Amino acid sequence: MKILIAENNSAARMHHRERLVSWGYDFDLAANGKEAIDFFHKNGARYDLCLMTVNLPAMEGIKAIRAIRKGAGYLPVIACSTNSNYKACCLEAGADDFLVKPFVSESLKEKLEEFSVKQVVLYLERERLSLHTVGPVNRAELNELRALDQKGLTKFMIADVSCHFVAQGARHKLFDDFNNGDSVFTEILDRTRHEHSIVQIHASQISVRKVGLTPEHFQQLVEKENEMLKKYEEP
Repeated sequence: MKILIAENNSAARMHHRERLVSWGYDFDLAANGKEAIDFFHKNGARYDLCLMTVNLPAMEGIKAIRAIRKGAGYLPVIACSTNSNYKACCLEAGADDFLVKPFVSESLKEKLEEFSVKQVVLYLERERLSLHTVGPVNRAELNELRALDQKGLTKFMIADVSCHFVAQGARHKLFDDFNNGDSVFTEILDRTRHEHSIVQIHASQISVRKVGLTPEHFQQLVEKENEMLKKYEEP
């Protein structure tokens, strides 16, 4: 995870640095709004999230948020200030959420993880299936991915096939099947709302077939898949 943080207070920047290093995050720290925009123009596609302080020198945070929203691509932005009255104008400028300072480390970590959620895209590269994470293209998709993540679900897209499906904890299974093993075929239950089907993925051609299931059979497979996915859970 790579985070862009704009913070004019030197002590707060040092605190951010210590926290982000301990969490294992990559990051850039900007001392003002202009510096934050310079970082964004240089590395925008590499960032997962921006934490933007409102009261900044050179360019205040609200103007910086508007500048980010005019840029190419979509970067989730969380605005923050000691003054909660800034919330409405920050959201109007394009921020996705607002935090009131000070905030405890655990709350910040949870918020960063919540807004750094991505979908998984499957590509065929030289007859080998590879998986990549891709950020949201707009706020609506960000909210969709957040809602799925809160249920333990991940959105998947298979490139060049125009197929989407929602799966429970399948990212690790797919990486294990295709990137780390010798498998050329796998099956994943599609947990899209009101969907009762199983997705069959063939790595050699990225061919996908959805097979309809009865609700009873689907539920049986859900229980079986949930049990199998436990081996991929964090210890």
